[in-house]
Amino acid sequence: MKTALFIDGSYMYDAAKRLGWNIDHRKAIGVFSKPEDLYNAFYYAPVTDSNDERQQKFLDALVFMGYTVRSRETHGDPRFEAMIATDLLITAPRWERAVVASGSGDLSHTLSALRAQGKEIHLLGVPELTDLELRNQSDRYLDLRELQPQLERTGGGRRSYPSSSDEGFTSEEQSSLAQRLMDNLEDELQ
Repeated sequence: MKTALFIDGSYMYDAAKRLGWNIDHRKAIGVFSKPEDLYNAFYYAPVTDSNDERQQKFLDALVFMGYTVRSRETHGDPRFEAMIATDLLITAPRWERAVVASGSGDLSHTLSALRAQGKEIHLLGVPELTDLELRNQSDRYLDLRELQPQLERTGGGRRSYPSSSDEGFTSEEQSSLAQRLMDNLEDELQ
């Protein structure tokens, strides 16, 4: 069965933060489809600074892993629903099953239309970050917690997520936390 993946990078980042473990994007492609059955894997990535070399390395690594990367510079809340919906609808004749990693209810109507066309929709996510109507419009809900053994990134350290409510950090401690996050991201890319 031809399968396509549509992964909202911001949503996956928030999910990983909530779960406390990192998703191995290389593994994700293989978990959801055999190579010969994969139509395409789309990854929607916000770029907060187009001059940031680390962000560009991450995007390049995704391409190297086999993703078609859709990125754009964003400031504030990154919204990729229109782009995801367009790709879902335009590519629908080329696949039978879509695995969609998003929590936005704005995609509900698109998923409903695809199901009406006979397409199988699997929604990947974390329940508390996923709109209920979006879940209702999928054929199957895949909880990331249950997929941890297959999707967790191992080796290279673990990215840590400092709480946004943590206060009282000195500027040196904040800089250290930011540097650790970036170092862990670089480890993931290698």
